[in-house]
Amino acid sequence: MPDLFDATLTIIEVDNHVGGWCDSGHKAPSLFRREGPNSPESPTRFFSIHHESIDGIYCEPCLIIANHVARLKKQGLL
Repeated sequence: MPDLFDATLTIIEVDNHVGGWCDSGHKAPSLFRREGPNSPESPTRFFSIHHESIDGIYCEPCLIIANHVARLKKQGLL
């Protein structure tokens, strides 16, 4: 079993990716409410993610959802 501390995950913020397209396959919103429903709209950020099983540029909303799903899985709720 691999040591989790040996895993390399690289996350780098990048400029708006190719017309706002996320590598998950959708056009990301130009603005979204980063802090929740009543917060001010902020420009969507993009991040270059590199790992042994992931290689692409993803929008911030997708990363928020991915982290939420991973947390639910870890808690055994999914």
